[in-house]
Amino acid sequence: MTERVIIRQGSRILTPNEYSKLRENLDPNFGYRIICDVLLNTGLRVVEFWNLTKHKEWYHGSQRLIDLPAIGACKKPKCKKTDRTIKLTAGGCKALDTLFGMELQFRDRTAMREALIRAAIKAELGKEGINPKMFRKCLASWLVECRKEIGIDSLEITASMGHSEDTMLEHYLGFGFTKTDHIDMIEFLKGWNG
Repeated sequence: MTERVIIRQGSRILTPNEYSKLRENLDPNFGYRIICDVLLNTGLRVVEFWNLTKHKEWYHGSQRLIDLPAIGACKKPKCKKTDRTIKLTAGGCKALDTLFGMELQFRDRTAMREALIRAAIKAELGKEGINPKMFRKCLASWLVECRKEIGIDSLEITASMGHSEDTMLEHYLGFGFTKTDHIDMIEFLKGWNG
């Protein structure tokens, strides 16, 4: 039996177990583990991540939030919501505390994609859909999947992710995750809603 691979808009939707395997196989010497941890825990776009690294003042750990201003947000025309408040899990705060406690060198999208593909191949996940955008899509799909159990509605997710509700419903609903995946997602998302 072959492993199920979920790909949406060209990006892989990992389960928490698959993310752990990928992370394990990333080279720890180049900061990719922490970059991926932050991307997955925040839902930031890659450009927004790099903007955040220069502005620790946008991060409010005691409130488990990032206040992303318009100057730090994505500038593409399709990104309609420019500034937003991003909710964080306890794990997200831990990842950000680690990020801000280290010196991280900039990685361009191509170098990062290649590092992710190498790690995915080592982890026996294959390379299809492996790219830096997938972390944002994973978080959105996990939040939508577990919204009832963690007591949030789709408007809270759209506000944090900077999406419209139509986008959330169109792209992140109904992936058919397993019960084990669902339980792992709930564990990962602890604290997202307070």
